[in-house]
Amino acid sequence: MGYAITSHLAQFKGLRPQLRALCQSKTRCHGFANAGIDVREVDYSHPNQLSLALRGVDHIVLAIGNENKRVEHAKHICTVAAQSGVSSIICISHVGAVSQIHSSLQDFHQIEQQVIQTTCQYTILRLDFVQQYFHLWSNYVEKHRQIMLPLTQDTEICPVDITDVCRVIQELLVDSASHTCKQLDDKHDGQVYTLTGPEMLNAQRIVELLSCSTGFQDFKFCHGRLMDLSYYMSGLGKDVWFDARLKQEMSQIYHDPYESNSYRDKVYANPTDKQIQTYLDYFDWVQQTSGSICIPHTTMLLRSHGESMQKFFKENANSFKPRV
Repeated sequence: MGYAITSHLAQFKGLRPQLRALCQSKTRCHGFANAGIDVREVDYSHPNQLSLALRGVDHIVLAIGNENKRVEHAKHICTVAAQSGVSSIICISHVGAVSQIHSSLQDFHQIEQQVIQTTCQYTILRLDFVQQYFHLWSNYVEKHRQIMLPLTQDTEICPVDITDVCRVIQELLVDSASHTCKQLDDKHDGQVYTLTGPEMLNAQRIVELLSCSTGFQDFKFCHGRLMDLSYYMSGLGKDVWFDARLKQEMSQIYHDPYESNSYRDKVYANPTDKQIQTYLDYFDWVQQTSGSICIPHTTMLLRSHGESMQKFFKENANSFKPRV
């Protein structure tokens, strides 16, 4: 998520000198540095390193990661941000933060509370399932001509496009005329927005969109168990096809001129255990509560409709076509 947001903002060349990207490893950030963005490799548990990294920073986009210590890291960032005079924090949270029983989703609630308790202005963006996460399913679809989800066939979700998330952040923090950083508008201070896609989709509808986009009519829906999805995701690191895709992407990332939304078509890395558990908890939460519903906050903030799931599948049709 952090990579996508930085890539999106980097499309405005006048904004690049104003951007600073904090990361635990510069592996995927060399392209940012080449483009003139200040990249800082930081140990989020080290207050002095954080203090130096946040010196002179007005606004933070807190893209919550998939590391095991994400709550601890976010707490440190919020503490140092308040001490460093940061004006505002945009927190990229999760729609499942309201869950009372899923530990990985409760992480987001805890981080939200840390943000709220700072002296900074803040806006919280709770994301529904991001359409581009389905890149992780492409390997399964190619092999088995099925899409596996741990949801009953009539359970609906409302996936949001990652570009719409980036555009919302742009709307909040970038002046549309000068393409320079602006102050967070008071009307957004203290607000919690839920970003969803423009339509509710059940498994059968997802299969229909997949078939329409790829031209392959025999896709099926597989109602998998949570443990089945976990097994598949955990095994991606051993798949030679998936590994080849990651290596190709790394080359593209390094040479990205940031002139288009190329971050939309990448899977980036093998999913971490925390990332997999977050997916599993999301699907279980949706199955138990029907908590994924279409909310017009994305349309309200962008003053236009969000991108559809059909567009995502059309753009990435080759990645989902069955192997011959």
